[in-house]
Amino acid sequence: MNYFLFLNHPKGKEVYKVSKEREEMLKEHFSRVDILETEVVMRGIKYKALVDYSAFSNLANFDCFKCQDPCCADNPTVYEKITRDFVLENIESYNKKTKNIDILLESGYEVEDIIKSIKEDECMVPNETVEAEISLCTCSFKPNNESVLCSLHSICLEKNMSAKEIVEKKPLVCSLWPIDIISEEDKSLLYITVPDDFTTGFTIEDYYDTPCINKELAQSSSFRRKNPIGFLEDEYVPIILAYGETLKYSLGEKFYNDVKEKLVEENLIFVEELIIKEKQIFKK
Repeated sequence: MNYFLFLNHPKGKEVYKVSKEREEMLKEHFSRVDILETEVVMRGIKYKALVDYSAFSNLANFDCFKCQDPCCADNPTVYEKITRDFVLENIESYNKKTKNIDILLESGYEVEDIIKSIKEDECMVPNETVEAEISLCTCSFKPNNESVLCSLHSICLEKNMSAKEIVEKKPLVCSLWPIDIISEEDKSLLYITVPDDFTTGFTIEDYYDTPCINKELAQSSSFRRKNPIGFLEDEYVPIILAYGETLKYSLGEKFYNDVKEKLVEENLIFVEELIIKEKQIFKK
């Protein structure tokens, strides 16, 4: 089995391969929880999926502006052509945020080499400049040396692009983080869940280190020392609401509607909550 969203990770199997122990934990979990069988569509390709749907009623607060944790660490994927073209089309804004072009020019690289690198190299910077353990994604930036933000997402917002367009420009693994998708080797079936107390043993992300989906951690002294403003408790909402637009355009409307209807049917969320137009994807 593989961590599906990490199949294009520059480090390959070292990252995306699921261990036998974790595979057994996943199978055991999905055998004892209520699941929803549905279809997801990612980048135009349809997949059969089993969804641990109740996990999408878990509370989340995806407010990057109040968090100092470097969620944009690592370069989780080899960039798609659509992302590379978007960077080239918005090269001035991209450089203003990341300073990547300035840094490379100061290091002696020619403009032609930098453009070629954006088009061809895995991380859109020359391979020899990429450290073994990437501490920050090459598309990330830190305005005023504070929260780590995504330059791609920020440029999209500046251009007033739609949620669908934002999802198209960014890597899927970034749009959907920290949702976990694990696939059979032949991709014949996907298992979709969210890290929590019950799943963190096999998910690629650690629930206990992820404040946006762990309200107790976000309210702890250790988190608040790094993030003095903190996450407001009443800003935590069910993931299906917080990530509504993202889920719809990353995994397809059928997935979004099927999960939402199941949660309402079982009173895991309420119809009244659906009027909350919580569009995390448009936060500025």
